[in-house]
Amino acid sequence: MQALVDIGNTRIKWALYDGKRLGQHGNAVHRDVRDAALQTFARTLPTDVTRLFVANVAGDAMAQGLRAVIGSRAEVEFVATSAERFGVRCAYAEPQRLGVDRWLGVLAAYRRAAGAACVIQSGTAVTFDAVAADGEHLGGLILPGARLLAAALDRSTSNIGATPPPGAAPKGLALLGRDTAAAVGHGAMLAISGALDRAVRAVAEAAGVAPRVYLLGGDAAELAPWLETKVEARADLVLEGLALFSAERASLAKKGR
Repeated sequence: MQALVDIGNTRIKWALYDGKRLGQHGNAVHRDVRDAALQTFARTLPTDVTRLFVANVAGDAMAQGLRAVIGSRAEVEFVATSAERFGVRCAYAEPQRLGVDRWLGVLAAYRRAAGAACVIQSGTAVTFDAVAADGEHLGGLILPGARLLAAALDRSTSNIGATPPPGAAPKGLALLGRDTAAAVGHGAMLAISGALDRAVRAVAEAAGVAPRVYLLGGDAAELAPWLETKVEARADLVLEGLALFSAERASLAKKGR
């Protein structure tokens, strides 16, 4: 049995993988409580797990902490971004500069769509990546999430204060806030969703066909109603990308390589 582990900026997500499907999902918030989150993960890991495939964007201390709590129970393999993998060619001249979670999302999206695709990951930051039908990664965008945008205004201006999540996307002129919280919250969501909608249109125009657009991340449900773009919720897309590596490793093992 394999375990697939996605360590983001705020949360650890994981699932077991038997070579066919994902199962026994779990998650834990690690921001400011890294050791407790890792202990929670280690306690839930079944004893028959022999290998972990890990995507980590939370830094070296997190990687070391994970290795420490797993010890000799299982092999830990950290997946990295590369110039080419599974038919996809990375757009970055320095592939290691592309976050591995973004790379895995692109790999899984390309496999799932069997053609042009876009991936939106909405969390602490919001990222956008596109891949053409021939497997060429077209590049992407990195945006601050709505909470970061609101916090930046609060830090750099006066009389803003904390901004609660704006909730459902308003219709018509209700888009315009009638108090400071609504003005900031709506503005943040419009800035993000407008940029993403424009990026998808640019990809569609270049490709000559509408790409499939996958949405995931901790704030995906909040963002979806603000998008004009048709999206498919795919919460486990990064884990699906990790599953490609697990399946490849199993295939090589059968061949004795």
